[in-house]
Amino acid sequence: MMLPRLSRILPGAAFLLIAGAFTLGTQGCQRQNWDTNPEHKLRLSTDTLFFDTVFATVGSVTLPLKLYNDHDASLRVENLQLVDGSLSAYRLNVNGLPVKDLDTPMGTLSLLPGDSMYVFVEVTVDPNSGAGATPFWVRDELTFVTNGNVQEVKLLARGQNAVFHGGPNQYTTLACDEVWTAELPHVIYGRVLVDPGCTLTILPGAEVYAHDGSGIWVRGGTLLADGSLGAPIQFRGDRLEDNYADTPGQWGLAFEITDTLSGSLVNFSAFRGGIWLDRAVNCVLDHVDLRQATVGVWVDSVGTDADYALRLTNSVLSNMESIGLLSQSGDIEGYNNLISNCGQACGYFALGGNIQMHLSTFANFGNQGSGLRQFPTVYINDWYEAANGSVQVRPFSAAAEFRNCIVAGNNASLNEFSEFIVDLWDPDMYPSPLWTASAVQHQMEVFPDNILDDQTSVNSEPPFVNVFDEDFRLATSASSWTGVSSSPPFSAFEVGTDLAGEPRSTFAPTKGCYERVN
Repeated sequence: MMLPRLSRILPGAAFLLIAGAFTLGTQGCQRQNWDTNPEHKLRLSTDTLFFDTVFATVGSVTLPLKLYNDHDASLRVENLQLVDGSLSAYRLNVNGLPVKDLDTPMGTLSLLPGDSMYVFVEVTVDPNSGAGATPFWVRDELTFVTNGNVQEVKLLARGQNAVFHGGPNQYTTLACDEVWTAELPHVIYGRVLVDPGCTLTILPGAEVYAHDGSGIWVRGGTLLADGSLGAPIQFRGDRLEDNYADTPGQWGLAFEITDTLSGSLVNFSAFRGGIWLDRAVNCVLDHVDLRQATVGVWVDSVGTDADYALRLTNSVLSNMESIGLLSQSGDIEGYNNLISNCGQACGYFALGGNIQMHLSTFANFGNQGSGLRQFPTVYINDWYEAANGSVQVRPFSAAAEFRNCIVAGNNASLNEFSEFIVDLWDPDMYPSPLWTASAVQHQMEVFPDNILDDQTSVNSEPPFVNVFDEDFRLATSASSWTGVSSSPPFSAFEVGTDLAGEPRSTFAPTKGCYERVN
């Protein structure tokens, strides 16, 4: 079947440039009115350029500095240079041409009256063996002289050592039983693979950062990312500057594919999530916080002799460009999960499968991109049309169930839109409801009511504490938000606390991933 189209955000190319309305040296015989007043100098947009955490050996974003001539005549800008010269971690480019000799101050520049110029600076940090896991400072100064006045701009970057895996645009098979510790951050380039019979173990507190187009492909193997409440495992994009903090789509497996369409070769990109579980075996994501990917976790079927493809518990999947959790005939079990604020769907469960998801909140209240979101918060489906036109039904298993879950979003009140879309070939084939003791929002004119039990509410707006702050706890004492026991299939010990570690009633828990706020 056709999957949702996944758009892509490409970070701007980093470059270093000094540009503006200025001249270099004397302009032939043209007479120029020079300002020689020693009290006149350039006005600076800032006296410090600060680069947030930059991984060792990885280039930063480009930061701008603007120089203004507020006077009535041209100012000479002389001896512009980096104090550390060729030993500097910083780099410059003047008027589109790289400065190759950083040990020699630049020639005289002139800035016309009332004009300004931009200075763009970039940094690459060398590893610091003495710093270990502790961030360290990389300093330099950009200096120049105007009418005898030495002006300076401090350059500060916070460096961070890291462990690097893979290479740009490469396929890298990890060691069979590799362990990623929390001692240093881990940075992924390209596609790192976990093969059949092998396990990648990520220990509590580890921080994993992935470059654009990169991610983890569990190709028949096992991923154990087993964090804890006090030491969750974090997955993010590798751009750590403040202006990237809320940018989705920064990472995720990308595959460039060439195919034939109407006799012509067509190039396109296929995406498979930050973590792709491809016939995976008994993978665990517990106390994981994963954000900023194209698709968060993509689950395709299950490996041979596996109990499940993914056990997802006590985790947050948020701020994806497209989908938070995507399953195609997946085998997933889990509880206490928050899947929120994605550009398309929070949960996409296609081609049936064995899905046992309890005590989880699917909440889509983000404001990403332009226009209204065109996809529901949750989509479920159990069929597709084959190339020959035949219908292929892939039903959900008899054990499949969404229990004590919440489905809600900020488009719920729109006409001709539904936050919960049910696309089942024959809903009557399911003898038991797929959704029990839950709360969903839908506006489907024709809805298979038999997939909801009597304890599932429809179109009741969840009293979330603050959706703008992504606080999806429920501020209510209403009994309609009380669920039922999730044991079995889960033990009372497993579901005795909520996502935040707060005690929850085993027999009458609050619906969703959090106990209510009293």
